[in-house]
Amino acid sequence: MADVIALHERRVEPVAPRTLDTDWDTDRATHRRVRRKHMLYRSGQVARTAYVVHAGIFKCTVLDEHGRERVTAFALKGDVLGVEALASGRYAADVMALDVADVIELPQSDLLDPVRGLLPQVAGMMSTALARDWSWMLALHALDAEQRVAYFLLDLSARLSKRGYSADELMLRMTRYDIGSFLDIASESVVRALTRLEGAGLIRVDCRNITILDRNALVRLLAPDDYATRATPSPRRESVH
Repeated sequence: MADVIALHERRVEPVAPRTLDTDWDTDRATHRRVRRKHMLYRSGQVARTAYVVHAGIFKCTVLDEHGRERVTAFALKGDVLGVEALASGRYAADVMALDVADVIELPQSDLLDPVRGLLPQVAGMMSTALARDWSWMLALHALDAEQRVAYFLLDLSARLSKRGYSADELMLRMTRYDIGSFLDIASESVVRALTRLEGAGLIRVDCRNITILDRNALVRLLAPDDYATRATPSPRRESVH
């Protein structure tokens, strides 16, 4: 995937991630282990430390205007959590481990230490994160349910590949409901989209294990003109209920 938002020929493509090197000064690093379904921190909690994900995956959620939980991100190895809260002093989201996880603590003093040189790395990551957020906003505006799921799979594939994992064998630690919340569609729409993609020979679904069989076809699916020529009728966009 490209390192920038690509809208060439009306095609929306995921932004490749930038991550923080988690191998720096490991002897000094303070690790924190987080059990599955346990919270790393909660919204409103006093923030004195940011975290680098060293292992595992985290779900970030906020409450929308109706008081419903909304998934805003899934953080993988190398992603930084909570750094934006150091300025305001309080975390803005709930962050839960989706499996057994390990994080490295980044105290504010370490971030500002010129010798360690972490701040430029983190600033670069935040810039890339803004680009990813913009890419996702465009995707949610431009794509229907099936395309959003395809985009999600390609984005997750790119992120895992960047970290040295298989780009074609995806283990979804998150639930279908979580994916739907993140994509702003109903969980039933996620299930139907996965079924259609599997029926078309693009992926194979085995519970939470997804195998990408035809990456090029998934990418073509994101081009509206190509999608319009498909025999399968385009599903309507659906909101999370």
